[in-house]
Amino acid sequence: MFGLGKPYKDPFADAKSAGRWFASYPANDPLAIYVDVLAELSKIAARSAQRTPARLEAVFCADAQVETLRKLLTTQYLEHADRSSKIEHQLWSSLFELTQAFQFAYQAFARDAAAHGRNPKWQVLLPELGCRQIFHLTQDIKIRLLRFEQWIPAKWAELHALFTLACSRQIERQQVPLRGSSRTTNIEHEYLGALLLQLMNTGSIAPKQLTWLGGEIDGWSEPLRLTLEPSSITSFYVDLSAREGLRRRKQGPLEGRVLFLDTRPLHSLLMQNIVVLEQKIQGTPTSERTPRRSEHLALLRKLASQVDPEFKPLARRGERAAASGTVDAIVGFAKISGYLREEERDPLPKMESGKSFGGTMELATFGRMRTDGDRRLEMSRRRLAVFGTPGGPWEVKDSSQTGFRLLAPMSVANAVTLGTLTAIRVHGQAAWTLGIVRRMKRMTVDRAEIGMQIIANTLLGVELVEQRKNGNPGYSVEMDATTIEGRSFCGLLLSLGKRASAVTVRSLIVPADEYQPTKRLNLLTAKSGSTIRFGRLLEQQSEWVWTTVEPLHAQTSGASGKESISRSAASE
Repeated sequence: MFGLGKPYKDPFADAKSAGRWFASYPANDPLAIYVDVLAELSKIAARSAQRTPARLEAVFCADAQVETLRKLLTTQYLEHADRSSKIEHQLWSSLFELTQAFQFAYQAFARDAAAHGRNPKWQVLLPELGCRQIFHLTQDIKIRLLRFEQWIPAKWAELHALFTLACSRQIERQQVPLRGSSRTTNIEHEYLGALLLQLMNTGSIAPKQLTWLGGEIDGWSEPLRLTLEPSSITSFYVDLSAREGLRRRKQGPLEGRVLFLDTRPLHSLLMQNIVVLEQKIQGTPTSERTPRRSEHLALLRKLASQVDPEFKPLARRGERAAASGTVDAIVGFAKISGYLREEERDPLPKMESGKSFGGTMELATFGRMRTDGDRRLEMSRRRLAVFGTPGGPWEVKDSSQTGFRLLAPMSVANAVTLGTLTAIRVHGQAAWTLGIVRRMKRMTVDRAEIGMQIIANTLLGVELVEQRKNGNPGYSVEMDATTIEGRSFCGLLLSLGKRASAVTVRSLIVPADEYQPTKRLNLLTAKSGSTIRFGRLLEQQSEWVWTTVEPLHAQTSGASGKESISRSAASE
């Protein structure tokens, strides 16, 4: 009556059972099936599970059905991952666990197929099984690159082994109509997609751009083929016996099981797209689409240089020099501005040990006086611990006139994305340097490489106060008795002097939701205040906006700017 005696009905017994099982779930809620799919795939991958060709066809059907779920999770990740690290971890883990579950299931079926090598029912499914396996390895690449992670050598060996097995069976170019999809593919095509995705990865591609790239590679790689002989001296190659991806060919003979790839058709296609975009930008420079087109153009140029077999990198603006040492780091606009304002409001006092009750207690407790430097250093470390990054200091790998290459602990690298503001201070120095994260690459389990572009070598935490009109006809933007103090927020005042003789360039970083073109503000420091206006927009990210500063008139610096405005408001 209650169904307690009903035997368990396997939803993956065959393709029809899988189709009915998926149809029983609400079509408008693809997430409802997520947990059940993982549970069923786990049962199939178990060592004691019975796997048959019919069940493999059912998994193929399930793989096609969850494509909607995969796209939904990817969209949610792109839209909400930057809200918090917890949300990012949940969405990323959901994508990763889904593709891992299919990988483990297909690996189990591949072992059984190898054990029944002469069974025609297994043989007919091998091409699609190989395509699905490589497809999910490519998904693994995409998901890891969302966090700028690199493949370990074992993953490359797994990918090369799948393609080598397909070549030995002579099925690498056999066309396969994928179930649940209108497109056909083959193992070589899927293999090239994985190779090109890793080749085009520069470590400076944002998640949205990466997702777009992953969708475009399928069409871009259509005319490409792997060959035994190189078509040019500079062709790319892949060594099936090695544990790495595509490489540029250099002078000298190659050893191993080497296949060559001519990427000139792909490079020509990218160059055509670049020319079309350049013409659109030149034809309508004031269009609202121009900023997006410029960003897309920069990405295409970057990708074209990666696949150009004759690419010769341009000379750097500042040559890198090997460096060593460690730096303190503060990540994010809010924490950087908070730390600098805290230092300005409450600077570390000069100590006079032995001339106060505290100094007497030190003598009684420790039997000696701690030096002023030690005490100031301890207070500085306590303050830095509140705003600084967890995991300790970062290591400097090399530096140039325009940036640093740093090694950061993975505990903080998970919270760093492209475009993140980062302030660093070399140990033993007092000055902070501000930069923007332009490139990321996860090197090991506990270390990530971060490329940072320097935008300021002098920075100051300031307070910005909105100017509000008094309602009187004689209102003026001048900071006189008619000026009323408005809402305030924090900002960073930047100065960058590339050479000692050069004119110092000043700019301002403010919260993204506070920026309005030509907006007038009172800029306040602990010693002075002035009236400014936002100028030209230099860069905009989700958290902050970098803009030039246009001074309107300088205020007398004899008293605090904030006190002057408060007195003006009180007089009203």
